[in-house]
Amino acid sequence: QKQANGSYDFSNNYKWMAPLFATNDVMIGNLETTFAGASQGYSAYPKFNTPDALAEALKGANFDVLATANNHMYDTGTKGLDRTLEVLTKNDLKYTGSRLTATQPRYAISKVGNTKVGVLAYTYESGRTEHGVITINGIHVKHADTNRLNTFDPWNLGPSVQEMREELEKMKQDSVSVFIAVMHWGYEYKTMPADYQKALADSLHQLGFHAVFGSHPHVVQPMDLLVDSISCSQTYVLYSAGNFISNQRYETLQNYHTEDGVYVELKFQQIGENTPVLYSVAHEPTWVNRYKINGKYHYEVMPVTKTLASEEILEIFDDAQILRIKGSMERTMKILQTYHALPLNLN
Repeated sequence: QKQANGSYDFSNNYKWMAPLFATNDVMIGNLETTFAGASQGYSAYPKFNTPDALAEALKGANFDVLATANNHMYDTGTKGLDRTLEVLTKNDLKYTGSRLTATQPRYAISKVGNTKVGVLAYTYESGRTEHGVITINGIHVKHADTNRLNTFDPWNLGPSVQEMREELEKMKQDSVSVFIAVMHWGYEYKTMPADYQKALADSLHQLGFHAVFGSHPHVVQPMDLLVDSISCSQTYVLYSAGNFISNQRYETLQNYHTEDGVYVELKFQQIGENTPVLYSVAHEPTWVNRYKINGKYHYEVMPVTKTLASEEILEIFDDAQILRIKGSMERTMKILQTYHALPLNLN
């Protein structure tokens, strides 16, 4: 994304998705990098530090709320933790998953008409030392930073579920009526959710979250609709949205599943003072178009079904690429429907 003049521009990554994102009242994404600044040195895997221009591009692509809770959130330590949130605020992007102070809310709120939507993000811990020090991606978290990160212990979910319960109650006190959870969890490259993912999803359903969006495995995992037989409350769960923008693909990992992703659109309906209810779900598979110009790779995320339905867009691709795009869509839809014989439609 580096330009000839030394600046950075990420806007082309999202140009095909931005119009779709613009149709939403609240657009949520997972920010799996840090903005520690140029002085820290920009870096890729295994410790990420990205130019601030990415935040500008995400705002331009119509994102509203970004989850900062993931296994790369502490890659650049306290400086990266703090500066990331400052850059997001500067670009008018709300965030959840980390906070500048221990008194700041752990969640983000977006107002849609008279309805408030609350988003709460958490990430798994990579372990705790014998002295109880939390690690993220194997990095020891400073004691002063611990309470500023939204994390959970996958080997002991109870305390974290209780904390999430308390945060839900705080959101209710802030007049939130639609509750969204973003969970960074699971095991990389596994197309089925781990037992602890399902257990935590069930807990979030019992707490009253309307939807749970998962990330981290780098491949798409199934969606599910959890329904309480007594209260009839519903929770949409996507265990993993796969990869959205990534260099992971068959050429790099010999795994086609790593080039697949899915954008989900949920619609809620609120009548009068009644509790909002989920009444529509739509899935749009995504695929990263990677191509070279003058020896330099370019990356663009494509909305697959819309791409295949547009003769104008299809002219960009040759027959082999079109087959690859179709293959991505078929893999994604097959996995999404693992728990359901037909695509979920609540209309």
